[in-house]
Amino acid sequence: MSDFLNTENKTIQYNGPVNSSDFNIRAEQNFEDLVHLYNRSGVLDQKLSQAFERVLKDHLFISRAIADIEDRLKAVEFNTSSTYKKLSIYNYSQIDVASFIGNNQFAVSSTEVLSFDHVYNIITLPKIEGSSYSKLKFFSGIGEQIIPDFLETKLKNSFVSLDVSGALVDTTPMFHALLDRSDKFWKRNIIANSPSAAGAQMLAYYKVPNAYSGSDTSNFLSLSPYPLFGVDIIAIEYTTTLDPQMEESDGWTPLNFNRLYDSESDAIGRVPPGGWSTLGADAILNSGPIGFYFPPIKITAIRINMRQRNYILENGKYIYTYGLSDLDIRSQRFLESGRTIVKFTAPTGSLIYSIDEVIPKMYNVPEELISTAFSYRVIYKDSGVYTLDEVPGSSSVWIEITLNQLSDGTAPVLSDLIVNYS
Repeated sequence: MSDFLNTENKTIQYNGPVNSSDFNIRAEQNFEDLVHLYNRSGVLDQKLSQAFERVLKDHLFISRAIADIEDRLKAVEFNTSSTYKKLSIYNYSQIDVASFIGNNQFAVSSTEVLSFDHVYNIITLPKIEGSSYSKLKFFSGIGEQIIPDFLETKLKNSFVSLDVSGALVDTTPMFHALLDRSDKFWKRNIIANSPSAAGAQMLAYYKVPNAYSGSDTSNFLSLSPYPLFGVDIIAIEYTTTLDPQMEESDGWTPLNFNRLYDSESDAIGRVPPGGWSTLGADAILNSGPIGFYFPPIKITAIRINMRQRNYILENGKYIYTYGLSDLDIRSQRFLESGRTIVKFTAPTGSLIYSIDEVIPKMYNVPEELISTAFSYRVIYKDSGVYTLDEVPGSSSVWIEITLNQLSDGTAPVLSDLIVNYS
């Protein structure tokens, strides 16, 4: 749609149309401009409606998630059965490399500092940004994001749920999940006359066109369910079949193919769902944004099993809404090793006399390889001097973290660091 006016700007010397032909041209120009403005108004109104719907539904489900988190936090605060006092990573501000600049013993250079992901609150190896490729996001020569013809999607809704063939559906295109725009996202509304305990469930397929990216392997997948904290992610699977048809015959493998941390409840949401021995035990209920690093794999397509158990009542109809945004699959290169330093401060009225245990939470690393992927040193401060010697009665300590890439190419992810002290 053009952004220029059709009506010609006449100078003050112009005395108006002098014949019927000039008058008709002027009237047509005015009409074209009015149509243009009307269409622009309609487009803006549609964008505002979509954005408002997204904000409204995200806000509703986020408020429910916050209430749940508050209840969990109260339970933790009142838990006095722990043998040790505990500290953990909870905020980016705890990364304190700057305090050690110029220190010959502990300084971390800018090239080796570990990466901190603000979205997923994780620490991983230093990224080589110039060697990172998206497999699903494409841009024109002038930097505008485009959806190429070779990008294929598919949806299957054969589950026992409200989302079946013949259901009343209001949806946007599936490729909207790939667009980096707040007003473009994939939503699928299932409109029912009555609620169902089964909710709505589907499989979303996306083909990965490796031929058009800089690498034929992938090692990172991320997505944001829509609405946030309102959709269950049941399983994420991939295939390596050449030219997949996005059918069951392609042969699908759980992204958590080696069943890392099988049946450990703390790992739910930290490992890709759908890989544990008990079906559905690792489903991420009311999922927020999620991202997973894994060994380099020649992925040719993915499929995501999603479920919506919650509904919104609108005009006597039960609306089950689910979808995706910010979906991406990447080939990300890392340095083989890196370091960072995290500051831990004791609560007000408490001091640290001894560090009894440091426990890394790394859910993409097999337990037997954690000692290979992770090591640490405890740094104290004694009269303004940083030292490895224990300083009882400290208000703060620093943990120097070193991460190493695994032999299969996995970039280890540190989800948390639990420090038990006395």
